[in-house]
Amino acid sequence: MIELLSRAEAAVRRVRALQPARPPAGQPLTPGQLAMLHAATLLPADEPQRLAELRDVSLLDTEADEEYDSLVQLAAAVCGTPMAALTFVDATRQWYRARVGIPVADAPREAGFCARAILVEDTLLEVPDAAAASWFDPFLHGPASRPVRFYAGVPLRTREGSAIGTLCVMDEVARHLTVSQRQALERLGRALCSQLGLRRQLRRATQTDRLTGLPNWLHFESQFESAHPREGVVCFVRLKALSQISTAHGFRVADALVQQAATRLRALAEEGAFVGRIKRGLFLLFFPDMAPAAFTSLQAPRLAAQLQAPYTVNELTLVCPLHLGFAAYPRDGATLDEVVNAADNALQLAIERDEPAAFFDRHVDTAASTHYRLEPQLRAALARDEFVNYYQPKVEVASGRIVGVEALIRWIHPQRGLVPPAEFVPALEATGLIREVGRHVLQRAAADWQRWHDAGLPAPRIAINVAAAQLRDGEFIGDLQAALARVGGQAAALGIEVTESVLIRNMERATAVLSQVRAMGLPVAIDDFGTGYSSLAYIVTLPVDEVKIDRSFVARIATDAAYRGLVGTCVGLARNLSLRVVAEGVENEAQARELLALKCDQAQGYLYSPPVPAGDIVGMLAHRALPA
Repeated sequence: MIELLSRAEAAVRRVRALQPARPPAGQPLTPGQLAMLHAATLLPADEPQRLAELRDVSLLDTEADEEYDSLVQLAAAVCGTPMAALTFVDATRQWYRARVGIPVADAPREAGFCARAILVEDTLLEVPDAAAASWFDPFLHGPASRPVRFYAGVPLRTREGSAIGTLCVMDEVARHLTVSQRQALERLGRALCSQLGLRRQLRRATQTDRLTGLPNWLHFESQFESAHPREGVVCFVRLKALSQISTAHGFRVADALVQQAATRLRALAEEGAFVGRIKRGLFLLFFPDMAPAAFTSLQAPRLAAQLQAPYTVNELTLVCPLHLGFAAYPRDGATLDEVVNAADNALQLAIERDEPAAFFDRHVDTAASTHYRLEPQLRAALARDEFVNYYQPKVEVASGRIVGVEALIRWIHPQRGLVPPAEFVPALEATGLIREVGRHVLQRAAADWQRWHDAGLPAPRIAINVAAAQLRDGEFIGDLQAALARVGGQAAALGIEVTESVLIRNMERATAVLSQVRAMGLPVAIDDFGTGYSSLAYIVTLPVDEVKIDRSFVARIATDAAYRGLVGTCVGLARNLSLRVVAEGVENEAQARELLALKCDQAQGYLYSPPVPAGDIVGMLAHRALPA
């Protein structure tokens, strides 16, 4: 496109020096004036803008439309001609959007009169006898078509003033329009201009992003399909710090930054790129006729530099880092949907690695794509009740007796058997299925505890892991109350565990929910303590009863004095706050001895027992001891 517009601008300068005066407005051409309309295409002074506005109407190469067909049929009937057309004058052709008596869909631009009619300032161009133009071929529509001897065309102008086409009538004999026919054709032309203007406004309203004025996905898709590119590069642009800027300075500042970023991207559109905004801080670009190597070495660094330059909003100077994801068309996707998916995978890879940019690599799978490909299987597993509870004992370090168990989700796949939780739990969280699966874990835990209790066993408290999505779910407290009711309201049956990172994401919400949990008599434990933020400020203020020291610290407690000191500090902190301390991941006697010396309350790990089915817990409880 940019190359085409450059050629058009150069041609304008060359032709202006040679071309005759514009055709007179409102009068039929004399033979002398007709002869002056030589075969060379006469370009309007605003040709580049005119072509851009023609594209903006979005009617080129579209399917037939009854409304446009009716207007063209009416023009032919009013003027008494066997041929009529709604013509759009493109860079190299005149394309008939609707036509009567014309057997072809288009003709070369330089061969017809429509390219001359768009030069008329105000009204129509009438050619009484085309035979006077030696350059004109009356059989421009093919040897078997009607010859064109007479022509009259009304230029169709946009609101900006560019003539993008004509409403024209043609006849195979020389003739003149009557005054009433001329007036009727002009009125029909004005009606068509109004209709095209309304279409353009409607398209802009439905296909344009309201904040930035850039195309939305529908318009972007339409641009791509209309262009029929042979190759190119698709690029996702994500403004990385937009949420933080919005939190710190308000959403209006963030919106103003997005608008400035859109302005910078619009400069690329003027050079031929397609630019669209998908959502708040996410833009989509397509660079036609761009090879991947050239894009990587030239365009990508330029794009990053343009968008990462400081922004000025309300006297604030802001910098917004980027994540970029690229994919090549058609190498990485034969359709727009496929190549956009590939670029999105590349963007997710850049986000996961916290790198500024990534090019699509079909051999590298992103976590997000893995999660969502797994989602249908997880939904099916949930429907078939393939998720089960395993339980890992928590023992008192001093005595070795079982004082609790932790409920852990497991997937019994019909073909694969026991699927490791690392393969599916992140997918449950990413897809939101963790809420429903978590509800099943809670219900099953309550049922198992009641079964142990009814069998006369010393049923231990079952700790339930709670994900961030569950804490945000307004139904979580109700689910917990239902589970508690199932065990006769015995608060000794259940407790919950949440990780540090889940708590810190929304401290206010977490505090409110955990306070309700404790009001029900259920204890709250912080899981993986020490791996996240580990701040005295939050540990003092949160309503918790227990901290679980992460396995990564426990693993080196017997071999590294620094880790022993770290665990000792955690135990001392918890004791000073009257919190119970549980050590995770205990695998050998040496670690157990160190924990005993540090006066750690409880421990769990493979030294005592791996996670096991509910039936195995029954045996342990019956013997009041762990298996030897």
